[in-house]
Amino acid sequence: MKGNGTNEEQQDFAAKLALIESEAYLAAESLPPSTVRDRIQHIAVVAQLLKARLDVTVLRPLRKPLGKL
Repeated sequence: MKGNGTNEEQQDFAAKLALIESEAYLAAESLPPSTVRDRIQHIAVVAQLLKARLDVTVLRPLRKPLGKL
C-alpha cells in the first residue's frame, strides 16, 4: 500500500492502535463502574483518535510548496 502514502511502519502502528483500542474496550466491559474503568475507556478513545489522525495524515496528499510569486 505504498502507493497511497503509507509505509510498513505506519501500517504496523495503526494495527497496534486498533489492537489497543479493541483490548481496552473488552477490558472496560468486564469492569464495574469505577475510576479504573474510566481510565481504560480513555485509553481506548485515545487509541481510536490517534488512529484516525494517522489515517487522515496518510490519506491527505502532500501539497507542493508554492514557488516565488
